[in-house]
Amino acid sequence: WIASALGLTACDREREPPPARVKQVFHLNPYEKDFGYSQAVLIDKTLYISGSVAADQNGRLVASGDMAGQMRAAYSNIRRTLAAHGAGFNEVVKETIYTTNMDALLKASDLRFEYYDKERLPTTSWVQVQRLVDPGFLVEIEVVAELP
Repeated sequence: WIASALGLTACDREREPPPARVKQVFHLNPYEKDFGYSQAVLIDKTLYISGSVAADQNGRLVASGDMAGQMRAAYSNIRRTLAAHGAGFNEVVKETIYTTNMDALLKASDLRFEYYDKERLPTTSWVQVQRLVDPGFLVEIEVVAELP
């Protein structure tokens, strides 16, 4: 009887709230804030990187009509964002690739190994969409990374 009474009193105590999670916003380029999004958001040690496209620092399309060139430009932007947080592609745990041309993406897909270790690949989803924010963009890549 005493043990069950002690157990019930333990249930009556309020649990301590979890510590507040700090959300840090990151902008890679000045136009992102004006356009209305963050390039990345860091919560605890998880870095959420927005869909990266083949855009230069002024937001202009790079490598028009060239899937491989656009993928390299998108990965370059991702690399810069990861580096700004002391990380690299080894910390990426989830990747989602949106494309307007799956056949072209499949042909250029091996270039991913320029960025990822074949033995430590992130989970990945590839999705074909009708179009991206600019009709010239062929691919958009978003990732989630767990920082060291």
